[in-house]
Amino acid sequence: MGNLPNQVNFATAAGSQWAQTFQFTGVDLTGLAWEFVIRPAVADVAQPPLVKVTTTVTAQGQITVDLTAKTVQVVLTPAATTLLGKGARPYALWSNPGTATATTWCDGVFNSSLVPAP
Repeated sequence: MGNLPNQVNFATAAGSQWAQTFQFTGVDLTGLAWEFVIRPAVADVAQPPLVKVTTTVTAQGQITVDLTAKTVQVVLTPAATTLLGKGARPYALWSNPGTATATTWCDGVFNSSLVPAP
Protein backbone atom coordinates (compact mmCIF):
# COMPACT_ATOMS: atom_id res chain seq x y z
CA MET A 1 0.00 0.00 0.00
CA GLY A 2 1.08 3.55 -0.60
CA ASN A 3 0.91 6.28 1.96
CA LEU A 4 -2.10 5.97 4.22
CA PRO A 5 -4.76 7.09 4.39
CA ASN A 6 -5.86 6.89 0.79
CA GLN A 7 -7.95 9.93 -0.05
CA VAL A 8 -11.19 9.76 -2.00
CA ASN A 9 -14.42 11.75 -1.85
CA PHE A 10 -17.94 10.31 -2.05
CA ALA A 11 -21.39 11.71 -2.76
CA THR A 12 -24.92 10.43 -2.29
CA ALA A 13 -28.46 11.69 -2.02
CA ALA A 14 -29.66 12.07 1.56
CA GLY A 15 -32.22 9.35 2.28
CA SER A 16 -30.75 6.84 -0.17
CA GLN A 17 -28.74 3.69 0.44
CA TRP A 18 -25.02 4.06 -0.21
CA ALA A 19 -22.47 1.27 -0.65
CA GLN A 20 -18.77 1.23 -1.42
CA THR A 21 -16.42 -1.74 -1.68
CA PHE A 22 -12.78 -1.16 -0.77
CA GLN A 23 -10.27 -3.59 -2.33
CA PHE A 24 -7.11 -4.43 -0.38
CA THR A 25 -4.09 -5.84 -2.20
CA GLY A 26 -1.26 -7.45 -0.26
CA VAL A 27 -3.01 -6.92 3.09
CA ASP A 28 -4.12 -9.64 5.48
CA LEU A 29 -7.56 -8.60 6.77
CA THR A 30 -7.82 -11.49 9.22
CA GLY A 31 -8.70 -10.42 12.75
CA LEU A 32 -9.12 -6.71 11.99
CA ALA A 33 -12.03 -4.79 13.49
CA TRP A 34 -13.57 -2.21 11.13
CA GLU A 35 -15.35 1.11 11.57
CA PHE A 36 -16.62 3.74 9.12
CA VAL A 37 -17.47 7.14 10.60
CA ILE A 38 -18.79 10.46 9.33
CA ARG A 39 -18.32 13.47 11.60
CA PRO A 40 -19.31 17.15 11.44
CA ALA A 41 -15.63 18.19 11.45
CA VAL A 42 -12.22 16.52 11.38
CA ALA A 43 -11.44 17.58 14.96
CA ASP A 44 -14.81 16.35 16.31
CA VAL A 45 -14.44 13.44 18.76
CA ALA A 46 -17.99 13.44 20.16
CA GLN A 47 -19.56 10.04 20.66
CA PRO A 48 -21.44 8.89 18.78
CA PRO A 49 -20.36 10.34 15.42
CA LEU A 50 -23.08 11.47 13.01
CA VAL A 51 -22.80 8.09 11.29
CA LYS A 52 -20.93 5.03 12.53
CA VAL A 53 -21.04 1.53 11.09
CA THR A 54 -19.10 -1.59 12.02
CA THR A 55 -19.42 -5.27 11.19
CA THR A 56 -22.44 -5.37 13.52
CA VAL A 57 -25.68 -4.68 11.63
CA THR A 58 -27.44 -1.53 12.91
CA ALA A 59 -30.10 0.86 11.66
CA GLN A 60 -27.27 2.91 10.10
CA GLY A 61 -25.79 0.03 8.10
CA GLN A 62 -22.93 -2.42 8.30
CA ILE A 63 -19.49 -3.41 7.12
CA THR A 64 -18.95 -6.78 5.42
CA VAL A 65 -15.43 -8.21 5.17
CA ASP A 66 -14.57 -10.85 2.56
CA LEU A 67 -11.22 -12.37 3.53
CA THR A 68 -10.90 -14.35 0.29
CA ALA A 69 -11.60 -11.42 -2.02
CA LYS A 70 -9.74 -9.03 0.33
CA THR A 71 -12.60 -6.55 0.31
CA VAL A 72 -14.37 -4.42 2.89
CA GLN A 73 -17.84 -3.27 1.88
CA VAL A 74 -19.48 -0.37 3.70
CA VAL A 75 -23.26 -0.01 3.40
CA LEU A 76 -25.12 2.99 4.79
CA THR A 77 -28.88 2.71 5.08
CA PRO A 78 -31.32 5.43 4.02
CA ALA A 79 -31.78 6.17 7.74
CA ALA A 80 -28.06 6.97 8.04
CA THR A 81 -27.87 9.22 4.99
CA THR A 82 -31.08 11.00 6.03
CA LEU A 83 -29.28 12.06 9.23
CA LEU A 84 -26.70 13.87 7.11
CA GLY A 85 -29.14 16.16 5.31
CA LYS A 86 -27.27 18.46 2.92
CA GLY A 87 -23.57 19.09 3.34
CA ALA A 88 -20.00 17.92 3.04
CA ARG A 89 -18.44 16.21 6.05
CA PRO A 90 -15.25 14.27 6.75
CA TYR A 91 -15.34 10.47 6.88
CA ALA A 92 -12.79 7.77 7.65
CA LEU A 93 -12.52 3.99 7.28
CA TRP A 94 -10.59 2.54 10.22
CA SER A 95 -9.23 -0.85 11.17
CA ASN A 96 -8.80 -1.59 14.87
CA PRO A 97 -10.11 1.82 15.99
CA GLY A 98 -9.22 2.89 19.51
CA THR A 99 -6.28 0.48 19.79
CA ALA A 100 -2.52 0.80 19.47
CA THR A 101 -2.78 -0.69 15.96
CA ALA A 102 -5.53 1.66 14.73
CA THR A 103 -5.09 2.46 11.03
CA THR A 104 -6.96 4.93 8.87
CA TRP A 105 -7.15 3.27 5.45
CA CYS A 106 -9.25 5.83 3.62
CA ASP A 107 -10.57 9.30 4.34
CA GLY A 108 -12.00 12.29 2.55
CA VAL A 109 -15.21 14.22 2.15
CA PHE A 110 -18.65 12.61 2.20
CA ASN A 111 -21.10 14.92 0.44
CA SER A 112 -24.83 14.42 0.78
CA SER A 113 -27.41 16.36 -1.19
CA LEU A 114 -31.14 16.83 -0.91
CA VAL A 115 -33.20 15.47 -3.77
CA PRO A 116 -36.93 15.41 -4.49
CA ALA A 117 -38.79 12.36 -3.22
CA PRO A 118 -39.75 9.79 -5.89
